[in-house]
Amino acid sequence: MAYNKFKIEDVQSKLFLSVIKEDWLNKNLNPFVDDTLLMRVLSEAKKIYLGSEKARSEFIVTPILQALHRQNEDKFSIFSGYEFNIDKNNGLNGFCDFILSSPANGFLVEAPAFFIVETKKTDIDDNAIAQCGAEMYAAKIFNERKKRPQNAIYGCVTSAYSWGFLKLENNLLKIDPNYASLSFDNPYPVLSALQWILEQSLSNS
Repeated sequence: MAYNKFKIEDVQSKLFLSVIKEDWLNKNLNPFVDDTLLMRVLSEAKKIYLGSEKARSEFIVTPILQALHRQNEDKFSIFSGYEFNIDKNNGLNGFCDFILSSPANGFLVEAPAFFIVETKKTDIDDNAIAQCGAEMYAAKIFNERKKRPQNAIYGCVTSAYSWGFLKLENNLLKIDPNYASLSFDNPYPVLSALQWILEQSLSNS
């Protein structure tokens, strides 16, 4: 089946997760530190054709995650296109767009805490949310097997321009209905949200 085949009804019926929309993301986020390198990269991205998922990933999503990493180099590693096979019989297998995992500077995923799924369209749809939820559930199983359980696993679904955030606690998948918007001139609302989620993840592990 694989992660990218999941639908919302599969997340509910096969993984036995309750899926709800709920405000859980902090509304009073701290400003993210100005990143001149990111702003230069995004300025160049405006001049590039961004009509494909691959282009948006390379020229927007990846630079955003790199900016987050520059401010937190000693806290996590970024894994892109990582094969995360946990339970093939239940469809919990396949490649993940991005995984943020501790420890820093690792070469293997050891404690996955945050998953980013890119949409194929320029808006966020239920299929991408279901894929992200399945990956988060797989991470919950993985961490429990490694005896490194976490109170919550986090996720994000993004079109590059819109970023929606998910939280898995126990068997409850919470989708915050307030998406963060990214513009080439102001990526900082997204980065502030990512920074807060990262800090929550590290403090609750």
